[in-house]
Amino acid sequence: MKKILILLLLGSIVLSCTPRQQEKMYVIHVEFEGIRYDSLELVLWLDEWNRETVKGHSKDGYTWTFSYPRSFHERLYYAWLRVLGTPDSVRHEIGVFNFIQQSDTLRVFGFIPERIESFIKLRYIETDTLFNQRRVCTETDNTIFITSIVDEFEIFTTDQEVITTIKAMYGSYFILWHETLSYEGIVQRQAEFIRQHPNSQIMINSLYGNMAGYKSTDDIAKLFNLFTPELQQSFYGRKIYRHLTRDMTFINQKLPTWDTDELEWIIQDSSAFNLVLFSASWCAPCIRQIPLLKEIYRDLGHKIIMTYISIDHEQTAEAWREKMREHQIPWRSLMVLTREKDRTVREKYSVQGVPDAFLVHPHSMEKERIVLWEETHVQRLYDLVK
Repeated sequence: MKKILILLLLGSIVLSCTPRQQEKMYVIHVEFEGIRYDSLELVLWLDEWNRETVKGHSKDGYTWTFSYPRSFHERLYYAWLRVLGTPDSVRHEIGVFNFIQQSDTLRVFGFIPERIESFIKLRYIETDTLFNQRRVCTETDNTIFITSIVDEFEIFTTDQEVITTIKAMYGSYFILWHETLSYEGIVQRQAEFIRQHPNSQIMINSLYGNMAGYKSTDDIAKLFNLFTPELQQSFYGRKIYRHLTRDMTFINQKLPTWDTDELEWIIQDSSAFNLVLFSASWCAPCIRQIPLLKEIYRDLGHKIIMTYISIDHEQTAEAWREKMREHQIPWRSLMVLTREKDRTVREKYSVQGVPDAFLVHPHSMEKERIVLWEETHVQRLYDLVK
């Protein structure tokens, strides 16, 4: 039986990078079998918002070396390889890796090297080409359509650090659908893996990136406390700690309304329950959630204030306004409008992705995350408000 891990990632800004002199460098050696490349680059996804790229070096097109500074590694969330020299309308990536262990195949996208020098051998399997793939251009926020080419490989390595990283990627999986394990079972499996590998960077990165998927802050705290003190003080460890220590209180602020651009407080009446909904025009699950939100509004609207916060930027703001009119949304809707404000809002409220929701309690401004796909969370919402 194949066990599959798919890491879904958000896009951000791609920048070129020049390592600082005299800084310790991380080095990745990659050997390809069955395919040759003329030009490759390593894409590093850093601190949620930024990407840096490092051009690879090779003499024969089969054996490649990539190096990047330690300062990048400390903020590294995820890395993958990309083929250079393609038209702007084509994205060619080395994005699928299969690691066979006994009778299982762990299928992952990208990697995080956890040692200062790593060695990986990749055997080419096949290439998948997908035409007319919708993408949001991260520099302009405009919607574009591209041809996506993905090369798939089998991983060969005796490097135990690399093997542990692959296992950690599989162990970090809990948000996507799982065939047999319950939520509690998956959290327990994660805890067991962290106990075995308490210094795994990929695990603490994944814990941070997937916090919205946990049913309680207690679950996050239990897993966080299993990591070494060094990892708890790492870049993403500190972010988790800040989330855990400030998760109780909703910090109010003003944002522009979707139709008039007038600034309004997110929480206008702190004596009532407030359901704050983070969403976006380009988020398909957000749109699919509208019927459920309308049902909640119909049942509880007289006892609860519902407020959308759209993370659309200026370039896609009109698409959000069209959604509001098309679906005749009866509750309030505010917008961030700019990339800078988007980053500030996401950081302030620990929003890793959309849709996301918080219930803000009356008077105390105490907040709790509500996972609206979970029936138990929806029932708790009804019980509290009624």
